[in-house]
Amino acid sequence: MTEQRPTLADVARVAGVSRAAASRAMNGTYGASEAVRRRVREVAAELGFEPHAVARALATGRNSAGRRERIEVLIVDPDPEAMSAKPFYGRVLTGAMRALGDRDLVLEVRRVPALPVEDTDPPFGRLLINVPGAAGAAYARRGRTVALGRSAPGVLFVAPDNDGGGRQAATHLVNTGRRRVGAVFGPATPCAAERKAGFLRVMANAGQAVTWADGDFTRARAYAAARELLAREPGLDAVFASCDVTAMGVLRALREAGRRVADDVAVVGFDGSALAEAADLSSVYMPVEEEAESAVRHLLDPALPPPARLPTTLTVRGSS
Repeated sequence: MTEQRPTLADVARVAGVSRAAASRAMNGTYGASEAVRRRVREVAAELGFEPHAVARALATGRNSAGRRERIEVLIVDPDPEAMSAKPFYGRVLTGAMRALGDRDLVLEVRRVPALPVEDTDPPFGRLLINVPGAAGAAYARRGRTVALGRSAPGVLFVAPDNDGGGRQAATHLVNTGRRRVGAVFGPATPCAAERKAGFLRVMANAGQAVTWADGDFTRARAYAAARELLAREPGLDAVFASCDVTAMGVLRALREAGRRVADDVAVVGFDGSALAEAADLSSVYMPVEEEAESAVRHLLDPALPPPARLPTTLTVRGSS
């Protein structure tokens, strides 16, 4: 009869810590004090516990073939200029690098117009952005996966309180006396749908109709959509843009139409990016860096508790 090999649960029990704490201590990830880390590793050595390949990869940054392991940020966005035009992605990379710290892991960024059919060289962990539900579930079955934004049931995700942010924007416009409100919402993604739902719910409760159009988080589409809104409702006195990039297109359309921002038409965006600050744009701030950092930490240590929704906060500036 062969002797059963000690497990991580055995190490945790003898060390007097939770299994999650033992995992963090063995992997060297965030959340374990130096004392706990030392105690757990001492117990592991005493019991003869051998970390599996994933833990070894975290410790050494190498896979079983000796190659450097990598975290892949997989972005589905058909816009070839997306990485430079959308500040969101840069903020994601900042948070991801913050989570990796000095670990010997490669951070690989991959923007694709559509999901690749083949996945012959899966990474150690993958961060999904703009990946639809069914596809996200398929990727999650291939290894460690965390999505930014709600994806398919069972796929771990990190997201801000999009619905709450939409409510904050709508409440601000109602409370400041805006009565002919328009909106340029986003594409058919969960985050855009949540912002739209929160915004429209507040407006409906206030008894106000909204003239709106769907966009795609690009300036060009937002510009065209804003022109459509002005043609349908020339007396608009407010526009909610579902992201700051969208707001830039709205602002251009308003300028060309001779409408004074804030005096004639209030504009509120969503993201709280550097674009909003530079344009003096009121915007719902979402903590993108913290989202990405949390997502990568969960890739490094799946034993961490599921992430909660991150709060959003409306910053009022000169545009409203």
